[in-house]
Amino acid sequence: MTAKELIEELEYAISVNGGDDVEVRTAQQPQWAFEYTIDQAITVEVENDDEQKEKIVYLGEGSQLGYLNELASSELGW
Repeated sequence: MTAKELIEELEYAISVNGGDDVEVRTAQQPQWAFEYTIDQAITVEVENDDEQKEKIVYLGEGSQLGYLNELASSELGW
């Protein structure tokens, strides 16, 4: 996913929430799905396989909140 695609998803989530802000979390491990807060976001510049430099955004895992709810799991296709 690119930053622009992520921004589009976030803007959509805000719009369907009546313009109000929404919580952002990550979901991991489809077989035993958990949800996590996001602690931070960082941008680094790395060299790819073609020896070209590219910027990548990493979202740092925050706290584990528990098992992912069934609706989110279903929407993710898990």
